[in-house]
Amino acid sequence: MRVRKMLTAVGFGLLAMVLMGTGPAARAQEGPAYLRALSDLRTARDYIQFDHRPEFGGERHHAVEEINKAISEIKHAAWDDGKNTQFAPPSQGVADGFAPMHEAIRWLDAARNHVMSGPDQPANQGLRERAMIHIDEAHHAIEMIVRTVQQQ
Repeated sequence: MRVRKMLTAVGFGLLAMVLMGTGPAARAQEGPAYLRALSDLRTARDYIQFDHRPEFGGERHHAVEEINKAISEIKHAAWDDGKNTQFAPPSQGVADGFAPMHEAIRWLDAARNHVMSGPDQPANQGLRERAMIHIDEAHHAIEMIVRTVQQQ
């Protein structure tokens, strides 16, 4: 009889947690996908660094600096959201070196989408917006390289 009461109480407790969405998985899905964005930014950086054309060294360096700044802002936002950035997926690496700048743009776009997904936490105090500024600046620098190459 006691066992049945205890199992019933545990069952109702679990049911209440599921219905109220208070489990850790429910809280983790609420905000932006910062950990995915970190992986995307690292992959974009890998593609930019894969390109070794000397005439674009300044633009590449500027884009990498902006990506590093965005990574820093996103890490702080993730920490404020209670996420451990050590569990971010790793960089995807350079899979296709044929058009590294086009791939970098694609990964920057993916990072932008992940950062903008879901509502931001008010405690982040503009971290997401500053990260977006850095991502957009890196995107602009890489677009300049692509346009220059297309005009040649």
